[in-house]
Amino acid sequence: MIDTTEPLAVAPRRRDGPFRFHARDVTGSYRMEITDVQRGTPSGAVAQSLAFRMDLPTNVPWSLRNDRTGVWLRDDVALDEQVKDDAEAQLTLTPKTHLGGHRG
Repeated sequence: MIDTTEPLAVAPRRRDGPFRFHARDVTGSYRMEITDVQRGTPSGAVAQSLAFRMDLPTNVPWSLRNDRTGVWLRDDVALDEQVKDDAEAQLTLTPKTHLGGHRG
């Protein structure tokens, strides 16, 4: 006779504590392992913080790109949600540019 078992409850993903990833600037001049960004922090805020840590101009808007997927991260969404808690995530810090499109 085969007994049925109830499914085990899956623990939700941890949303507290720091998130770890690797970052570099677009030129490759700066490379860092980041271990102290709190989960839930929007990627736009992380990008500005990385610019400061890398001694890059902070009056420039910065954005992050996931090197593994090539996806530009949304500024208003938590970084850890966008890289799926990948501790080996490689992110590139790039200045935002607005080429053309402006009509005056």
